[in-house]
Amino acid sequence: METVKITIKSDEKASRLELFIRFIWYFIAVIILGIIGIFVYIATLIQWLHILLLGKRQGAIAKFVNAWVSAYAQVMIYFLLATDERPPLVPEF
Repeated sequence: METVKITIKSDEKASRLELFIRFIWYFIAVIILGIIGIFVYIATLIQWLHILLLGKRQGAIAKFVNAWVSAYAQVMIYFLLATDERPPLVPEF
């Protein structure tokens, strides 16, 4: 099982324009992550069946799900003003 590690950076400089951009960025990212989340849900069901039948995890599916969870956490950290570093719109798989 892999551990998710997130590094948070903050400059304490947020203008009103940046907050508006952050809000728009959040909604775009949530739509993209929501669409990918459908595939993550399907992959999780496949992973469950794989574990049930073979008794072990399939590495590629676990990596895919972990990348999605990490990307979702990064978007939430950015939206909740914990960091000023904008995450990528599409997770890196």
